[in-house]
Amino acid sequence: MTYKELKVLTKGLLSSDLPLPEDDTAIKALLGMAYNYIVDKCQVLNLQTEDKSAIIQRLGRGKHVVRIPELPESDESELDIGHELGYAAASLLASYISEKKTIIHQSRADDIIRSYNAKIDEFIESLEETKGIEK
Repeated sequence: MTYKELKVLTKGLLSSDLPLPEDDTAIKALLGMAYNYIVDKCQVLNLQTEDKSAIIQRLGRGKHVVRIPELPESDESELDIGHELGYAAASLLASYISEKKTIIHQSRADDIIRSYNAKIDEFIESLEETKGIEK
């Protein structure tokens, strides 16, 4: 998901509510908050690294650490958290801005995060089982 797609989706989620700010700096600040929330709640695969020189958010599994995602530089930039979690980020942005549907947007984001984590846990378990067979 690109940064532009995130903004369009968030505007749609906020229809009949408060508008998404026009100021890109404000949107990126809110996106940074959403990234922080997502990284604390998720095993985001593309943020897992063994590079200790990266800016670290928290410990990951095994020898991995979870780096802080980079904010987009332009509308064409891909979100650093991946496509699926882009929907969670849009819902979180909407929850931060919304006057009427804060809880609905937050709940949607949490559902997306739970679903993502279940898929990742299943994927990691299957990799661990495959490693066990190869030994």
